[in-house]
Amino acid sequence: MRFLLFLIGVFGGLLLIVYHRRIAKSVGMPIGWAEKIFGPGGTYYGYIVIGLVAIFLGILFGLGFIPTSWFLSPV
Repeated sequence: MRFLLFLIGVFGGLLLIVYHRRIAKSVGMPIGWAEKIFGPGGTYYGYIVIGLVAIFLGILFGLGFIPTSWFLSPV
């Protein structure tokens, strides 16, 4: 499970960074907090920030710094 979360985080984050313009244009809605912080065109930077956070969390999950039990509790 840890390896799967690592792959989803890292490769999903990389894809989000590489294709941030296409994703922003296909969604069509600006990210309010990103436009407020980064100014006009901040939605593109917002997607890059989200991608970097996904990569960082994926690496932390993969290396075991964040236990998967915090997010995946048995039912």
